[in-house]
Amino acid sequence: MKRRNTFALALAPLLLAAGAAHAEPQLVFPKGDETPLAALQDIDVIEHLGERVPRGLTFTDVTGAPKSLDSLLGQGRPVVVTLGYHRCPMLCGLVLDGLAKAARTMGLGLGKDWSAVDISIDPGEDTTLLQKNQHRVLELAGNGYTREAWPFWLSSADGGAAARQLAEAVGFRYKYDPSSKLFAHPAVAFVLTPEGVISRYLYGVEYPARDFRMALVEASGGKVGTSLDKVILSCFRYDPAKRRYAPFVLGFMRIGAGMVFLALAGLLTVLWRKELAMKKRAAHVAATHGRIA
Repeated sequence: MKRRNTFALALAPLLLAAGAAHAEPQLVFPKGDETPLAALQDIDVIEHLGERVPRGLTFTDVTGAPKSLDSLLGQGRPVVVTLGYHRCPMLCGLVLDGLAKAARTMGLGLGKDWSAVDISIDPGEDTTLLQKNQHRVLELAGNGYTREAWPFWLSSADGGAAARQLAEAVGFRYKYDPSSKLFAHPAVAFVLTPEGVISRYLYGVEYPARDFRMALVEASGGKVGTSLDKVILSCFRYDPAKRRYAPFVLGFMRIGAGMVFLALAGLLTVLWRKELAMKKRAAHVAATHGRIA
């Protein structure tokens, strides 16, 4: 279980809101001895890699219909989950935009090779803003994706209990600030295996298409993508310090050794065939001379 510090990203929406309010230019934190940093000390990501998300979590979609997270699991596709809210002045939109741009260019089909869902942590949100943001994200993702391909869900029917339970399971720590009426939260997306096991955390607001694709191939156990993706994945490993996939020396060495072996086997095969052909020709010549004699 790993801890990721994300104070700067968590603070961004609060600072933006404070700067926009000319009457109160500075954010007011809860009373007491808390400094801004202390007030945000719980805004973090605690990685729970290898753990399964809870079963039976139910939300509502943009039409108000109940939807279960379980319905996205067991389909043979990895699932990308984002937690945020749609009144967020900056960070949530940037996370979704980054994922949409990566989805547009990485070459794997949403709804075919992988699934995605955005879940609001704000129990007070309604479907109006949800629909607006979903439409914008799908337009940015391109490829004619429908809202069924990338659902946006609320957790308002149960007062946000399901969202809180999911957030706790994936280690997504957020906090509501009553003075600004905003949520402070980290910028991260979660990649689940088709069975609902947490496979990878994608941090920040920009996601290189290669890293996004490799995370999905990894989460699917190689069932998504091409044979070349599997070869590339064997040469790259996720670097927790750099938060991206980096070259894996041992993987390259293995492939290099395999190529040397194949080259050597090919050379020996060619030499063996030449030797066999020479023996056949010698035997043919000897037989021909014998008949002449």
